[in-house]
Amino acid sequence: MRAGLAWSVFGLACVLAVAGGPFTRTTTQDVAIALSFCPLGAYLVARRLGGAVGPLCLVAVLGAVAHAAERYSAYADWIGWLARWVWAPPLLAIGTVLLLLVPEGRLPGRRWRPVAAVAVTGIAAFTVLLAFVPGPERNPYAVEALRPVVWALPIAIGVLALITLSCMAGLVARTVRAGGQRRLQLLWICSGGAAFALGSFSESVLPEAVAVPLTTVGTFALPAGIAMAMLRHDLYETGPLLRGFLTYGLLALALSGVFAALAPIPGDENVVAAAAVAAAVEPLRRGLGRTTGRILYGGHGDPREVVARLAERLATTPAPEEIVAALADAVTDVTRTPYVRVLLGPEEAPLKIVERGGPHRAALTVPLTFQGEALGSIDVAEGSPWMLRRLALQAGAALAAAHRQMALQQSRVLLVTAREEERRRISRDLHDELGPVLAGIGFSVDAAGNALRDDPDRARSLLTDVRAQVGEAGTSVRRLVRGLRPPELAQLGLGPAIEHASATLHASGVAVEVGLCDTSGLGAAVETAAYLVAREALTNAIRHASARRCTVRLSRSETALTVTVADDGTGLPARVAPGVGLTSMRERVAELGGTLAFASGDPGTTVIASIPLGEER
Repeated sequence: MRAGLAWSVFGLACVLAVAGGPFTRTTTQDVAIALSFCPLGAYLVARRLGGAVGPLCLVAVLGAVAHAAERYSAYADWIGWLARWVWAPPLLAIGTVLLLLVPEGRLPGRRWRPVAAVAVTGIAAFTVLLAFVPGPERNPYAVEALRPVVWALPIAIGVLALITLSCMAGLVARTVRAGGQRRLQLLWICSGGAAFALGSFSESVLPEAVAVPLTTVGTFALPAGIAMAMLRHDLYETGPLLRGFLTYGLLALALSGVFAALAPIPGDENVVAAAAVAAAVEPLRRGLGRTTGRILYGGHGDPREVVARLAERLATTPAPEEIVAALADAVTDVTRTPYVRVLLGPEEAPLKIVERGGPHRAALTVPLTFQGEALGSIDVAEGSPWMLRRLALQAGAALAAAHRQMALQQSRVLLVTAREEERRRISRDLHDELGPVLAGIGFSVDAAGNALRDDPDRARSLLTDVRAQVGEAGTSVRRLVRGLRPPELAQLGLGPAIEHASATLHASGVAVEVGLCDTSGLGAAVETAAYLVAREALTNAIRHASARRCTVRLSRSETALTVTVADDGTGLPARVAPGVGLTSMRERVAELGGTLAFASGDPGTTVIASIPLGEER
């Protein structure tokens, strides 16, 4: 229904343009706007592209209404009244608001909201003045009370001209900041918009001999610029539609040529020509499809064939590295881009990178996703976004499997590395700390045994030294055990251990409130992570935020344990540089597949750690 209504508006514009008869100098711009912007608006609304650009372009149908109303204004007063003002909204909206919204269909930023509001208000005010202010021409709906404000019309035109300049400045700034294919698209739109804005207001400030050509050129410049961005740089994903038009248009011409060439052959009603046309349809369609695919997308074949070959290769490719390479080869095959990079994993820690071509700047990036999960990206120097999205969609499931397999392998490597590092640390501590103490104890015992008969006092002194060395060995053992697992957690359990840590802080003058839940049955890894996060968060609140009151809450669901630590301190700075403590908390939670979030309130900071229970609950 949406598509039908949108294209009906375009059909209405065509009917009104024909019904209005020959174009006049005053209606040429109105009809041109209607017939150029209405099909664009219908296409965007039907395809759900461009956001607010589509509905705004459909407003251009009022230009055709103005043309037809001027033709038949003598038949009724209300028709002449329509011709007086209905041309203004599309012309002014396209010259102001559309320049702000194109091509994404939304404002470039919040600071442009006042400009858009003033533009809409100015257009509405100017239209009302045209419709109801008495003038030299007969106006059956004129409001005499508005006659004193007739002077506001030139002012409204000046304000709208300033708004147009502001909108053009914003479009130019966006063009300068953009990169790659988006910049090329905006360059065409920017050029057309500048000519359109100049032509729209030229009659108000320039002589007629100069203003009329500028208006004529400017009228077609903006739609022509948008059309070039669509055809040359795939704006609004027009590649498939254009390819269909090109393919079947060339097919019709080729078949007509075949029929014309064979029609003179004698036969009943040109049976030979008809048979030749029927036999040539499918081969010509395939050949022309490949040709138009090369014209629009580059490469060496039909994009659909490339997608099919990619699917076949993915179905027989078991290795994750080969899946990424297959996608890179498909992108290279279907585009003319001199550079391709397929990235699997996050940019800062990629799992796999495959590059094709020489060193070039990546001008277009298409994200790789599967079921809402970000997997990586495709970066190319040039190409069709629509075609790249098709390839990314085709490879999504295989890339997701490869991503999980490679991430699992990386986790295993990290786990083995961490285990071996921990073993090496324990071995070093045992050798450097406990080993010498035990060796010293052995030497002292031997010396005491030798001196026991001849020098009992010296033997007694040596045994005293042995006792001190045994105490030192016990201290070393406790230090090693503490490094493996907090002793208070092992002795007391999660809830009492957090209360014990809170009581220690309370003794230093900080009020700590603890709220616990049932912590029975938790795994050792979950307990350790929750305790260390709570203790580190409390320590940071006192050491760095000067907090005087803290709250610790443990809550448990069927799937996760949530640790919430809130304080009334100074809060987080605008730019946080993660230290050892924050990094340690984040890593401990991430190891178990959980999340760690920080929220800065007024006052204070809240740390929320959600730790999955897994099968340990």
